[in-house]
Amino acid sequence: MSDTPARRQFALFLLGALPCLLFALVTDHRWEDWYITFRAGKNLALGNGLVFEPGQILQTFTSPFNVMIPSGLSWLTGNTHDDVVLWLYRLICAAFLGGTVVLLDRLARQQNLAPAARWFLIGSFLIDAKTIDFSINGQEAAFLVFFLALQIVALLERRTLMLGVAWGGLMWSRPDSFVYVGGVSAGYLLHLWLHERATLPATLKPMARAALIGSLIYAPWLIGTYWYYGSPIPHTIVAKGLNASLSLTGKMEGLFLLPVQTLLGQPSVLNRVFMPTYYDFGGWPVWLLLGCRLLALLAAMVWLLPRMPALVRIGSLGAFAGAYYLQCFPPYAYPWYFPSCTFLSTLALAGLLDHGLRQASGGRSLKTAAALLVLMGLGVTACMALEMRTQQQLVEYGERKPIGLWLKQHASSPHDTVFLECLGYIGFYSNLKMYDYPGMSSPEMVEARSRYGENPVLLISALAPDWIVLRASEADVIFGHAPALNHYYQPVQSYDETAAIKAVGFLPGRGYLQYDRSFIIFHRIAPLPR
Repeated sequence: MSDTPARRQFALFLLGALPCLLFALVTDHRWEDWYITFRAGKNLALGNGLVFEPGQILQTFTSPFNVMIPSGLSWLTGNTHDDVVLWLYRLICAAFLGGTVVLLDRLARQQNLAPAARWFLIGSFLIDAKTIDFSINGQEAAFLVFFLALQIVALLERRTLMLGVAWGGLMWSRPDSFVYVGGVSAGYLLHLWLHERATLPATLKPMARAALIGSLIYAPWLIGTYWYYGSPIPHTIVAKGLNASLSLTGKMEGLFLLPVQTLLGQPSVLNRVFMPTYYDFGGWPVWLLLGCRLLALLAAMVWLLPRMPALVRIGSLGAFAGAYYLQCFPPYAYPWYFPSCTFLSTLALAGLLDHGLRQASGGRSLKTAAALLVLMGLGVTACMALEMRTQQQLVEYGERKPIGLWLKQHASSPHDTVFLECLGYIGFYSNLKMYDYPGMSSPEMVEARSRYGENPVLLISALAPDWIVLRASEADVIFGHAPALNHYYQPVQSYDETAAIKAVGFLPGRGYLQYDRSFIIFHRIAPLPR
């Protein structure tokens, strides 16, 4: 990366790392899934194998980087400093975000973007709430966006080895990254076909070599998981995949319905590309959803327009491929799936802004609109920081972590079993056997769901857990529909942060916290009839 002075690159690197570190210091946000993955990684560091439950060979995580890096950090710190491991992981993620900004600047200069478009691209990336949060809270977003940026630089500069490393890195970041490899590559090849058709055949051979390099980089993980777990497919995907998904016909129709559903305001993943995490729980203004929906729709569909530059074609078709995948293939698109799609959408919008500035005389209105979008994004990120800080203090530290520690203290045996949905904190801090829904750590739960469906009463009856941890709202429904359960389980402890959440005056996304406002622990007092 040597087309800019080293001092400039270092400044950009620090600029990219700073928002991530500030968000971590302000919120100390730790995602539930961090503790699911870290329990397996720490078990590996302790010599118990890369498993959630020692003795049960099951892949309970998705991202190789997200489990192996914390595992190595835990081993280096003597397996006794879990908080230090997370902060070291955050520093690594901050470094990858800093590297991404350096790559974006290189990309903008290579494509000769106007200064306003260049700083819109960098500024929008720097303040994206989900990318920042899912880099510091224990997820893999920082690796994804870095290797996505590296992929695009390598394609446009036609660097075969760099492209292979980028593709291998994407697969180590998330195994479903092949969707973005394909989408971005398709956008690049479409641009060549429309504008540089003569160079297209000569481009395919280096891309094939890059695919071989990427395959060789990812092959050790693929072979190792097949040997160790018996399948390279994570058990998390198996568990989530039991939920109903679209038929093949529905998936094909999704190619055409995705933009239509978004335009009509119907449920669509494009609604969530630029919106805060779990915004649909409530507490965010309607105008924000409308603006974010239109921006995401524009970014995902602008590749269809004629005479679009390379960045627009690449970013837009990549974003469309990602959105289509999230809409039609996973049973539910979780918020940490979105940073890749958001990154590519931002790239498309920056390219479109540059194209507009070249067509307009002066372009003052375009520059003003771009600046307002960045300021709006900064405001959303600040509000989400407040939301996640409050959520961490009241829900994670006030309820889920104490529940895990309480269960560890009161369990009659290390082999006690717990039925619950919130697997992360409670599973990590109790270190008990989890019957989690949908079964990410529990083949027993997956088997029970396959036999009895999704009825929680039937699942509890089939699994007969020693403990049940439910949100109060869930307990009302389950025990209300099956009062006979009261003969076998009794409530023994409860946690309620309703009043504390209500007492917070200004709280964007309040509905997300209210969903987890209270929990009840039940203990089995008699054997269940099967």
